[in-house]
Amino acid sequence: MYSTVSRFSRESRRLKTSFLTENNKEQLEKYVCPKCDCILHDAVQTSCGHWLCNGCAEEFFDKKNEGTIFCPRPDCDEELTNEDGRLFFPDRFVRKEINRFSILCPNRKFGCDWNDVISEVFVHLESCVYEKQECPHCSKPFNPSEYQSHVDQCPKMTVTCPLKDHGCKETKEMTREECIEHLSSKNGFFDHLLMIAITISSLLTSNLVQSDGSGSDSKFRSTLPTIPKRCVCSDGPGPRGNDLGFLEDGVVAEAIVRGGYGEIGGGRVDDKLMSLVMTKITGIQAELTKKDSQIHTLQDKVAQLETTLSAKMSENEDRDFRLSLMENSNFDGSMVWKIPQFSQRMDDARTGKYTSIFSLPFYSSRYGYKMCLRLYILGDGIGKGTHMSLFFVVMKGEFDNILQWPFTHKVTFKLINQCGARDIMDIFQPDPLSSSFQKPKSDMNVASGCPRFVSMNELMQGGFIVDDTIFIKVKVDTATMRHP
Repeated sequence: MYSTVSRFSRESRRLKTSFLTENNKEQLEKYVCPKCDCILHDAVQTSCGHWLCNGCAEEFFDKKNEGTIFCPRPDCDEELTNEDGRLFFPDRFVRKEINRFSILCPNRKFGCDWNDVISEVFVHLESCVYEKQECPHCSKPFNPSEYQSHVDQCPKMTVTCPLKDHGCKETKEMTREECIEHLSSKNGFFDHLLMIAITISSLLTSNLVQSDGSGSDSKFRSTLPTIPKRCVCSDGPGPRGNDLGFLEDGVVAEAIVRGGYGEIGGGRVDDKLMSLVMTKITGIQAELTKKDSQIHTLQDKVAQLETTLSAKMSENEDRDFRLSLMENSNFDGSMVWKIPQFSQRMDDARTGKYTSIFSLPFYSSRYGYKMCLRLYILGDGIGKGTHMSLFFVVMKGEFDNILQWPFTHKVTFKLINQCGARDIMDIFQPDPLSSSFQKPKSDMNVASGCPRFVSMNELMQGGFIVDDTIFIKVKVDTATMRHP
């Protein structure tokens, strides 16, 4: 549809940043899709760590299914890796983070003062009394109940002369109001009426109407529905919708061809001919009613199939996401995190676009704790601006109910020197009283770790950044861990 977000087009869920409340605009800048320039919808993450809308990603990668594929961000030139046919993965953490930000109603310009979190906006729009739709022809806003009737009759709709295929030399497009003027001008009406007469005369000479009238009138009349009703403009030759008024003018056209000007002028039409026309109308109406019933039945079946298909696709997406995480995760309590394009990530942190990044999850065992790392390249807390901060995050896992809590196992961080020199290492012991190490109630606990993991001066020394990439290793002490 033509509104920004319409109850009639729920799949077109594009929210502009202008709808955000002022205190959220700066925070949500990093969650803007580089393809559609709107707030990320169903966020997915590429292998290089950037985000797109799921729909934008599918459209972009569908067009680039051969050869080398690069990230769609204009400031990223990293070649994407294709793992098991997938170039991007759903990012549920980012989706949930976006949903908690406040937003104004997209219908605010029409008077709605609603505001709430993003996750509630589409529910609100289902009942928003200020919901408007802009006409695609004249751009005027209309209530949903008035919208379709206006669009169908909008004076600004682009049309062509309905008799362009029957002799009219005006073939260019024009607005509906211009077309009415074209047909009803001083000479226009007579000229177009003459075109109708010539068309019917051509049908007569082609033996569609025989001189003896034996059973051929009905065949002739069957061609009359193609003659437009009295110069009323439509999208093309012929009737629109349930308007059967063209048959009356078909009778007029037939009388013109046969020379019945007097009868027409006197307002009289042959009763037998009118009876035949009315019988034809009744038959057409019955056939239309039958077809409408069949169409409604098919539409209901299609709707049911679409609902079933949508549910299956959602199940497949969840399954694929779980499989991708399993295939790319470690189950021995350790992980080496490769972070490419480090200089670009540092620039992003400097501008506030992406102040932190998360690693993929890793596990203490196949049925153990689920964990990940969070890195602030330009520091956080007491290390902000002077150090790179590295934190450990306990995540909500499938087997938390059979694990021991709080989490108390030693964690070792290591920044690997790629030139064989000394690595930078830090160790911390989880505080059993901290909420960061209790059984998770949400997707992630609050991150905890080393706000002064490595100073910026040490980081820039030779060996830690090679080919614009760094490597961080984490190791959780599993020796004293009781596994299920």
